[in-house]
Amino acid sequence: MKISRAYILFLVKFLGLYCALYYGTYAFIGLSVEGGRYIAWLKRVDYVSAYRNTILYCAEQLLQVMGYDAYRQGNYYLYIAGKNGVQLIYECLGIGMLSFWIAFVATDIGGTVKGKLKWMLVGICFITLLNITRISFLLLSAYKQWLNARAFDHHTVYNIILYCFVFGLLYYYKQRVSQEVV
Repeated sequence: MKISRAYILFLVKFLGLYCALYYGTYAFIGLSVEGGRYIAWLKRVDYVSAYRNTILYCAEQLLQVMGYDAYRQGNYYLYIAGKNGVQLIYECLGIGMLSFWIAFVATDIGGTVKGKLKWMLVGICFITLLNITRISFLLLSAYKQWLNARAFDHHTVYNIILYCFVFGLLYYYKQRVSQEVV
């Protein structure tokens, strides 16, 4: 079985962009957090903190709309009624999945630049919405004592659900792009 040149080129570009996005984001985090090799001006373009704040703010608003006394404390924490809380650390932001989605759509053969940008935005919004829902219901389940957070690996369950949804979104994306070409 011979692998086509186009496939190898796609794979190299995809893996290169994925690594640049994923490891670049963690390098950015390392350089924008005080201590170590801190670069102060990076705080002005701190997209990671802005993304985390967006997730926490939206989860807080969702819980408040549902009638719960949710509030944020600091840049990492969300609480219900001072009783239960979650800490949204860097590993919970979905940087890997966001990097995967952007790298796949950007390096995919076919489609227009405008179409790819639209699909990147759709995927980012979709992944973010799932994460907001996860954070909200994780906090709600702790507050209502629906399940033991120590015995239940919510991170793995969320990743499985997210991968299923993203692969469905990939399928839908590929169907739409193939229709644009025809």
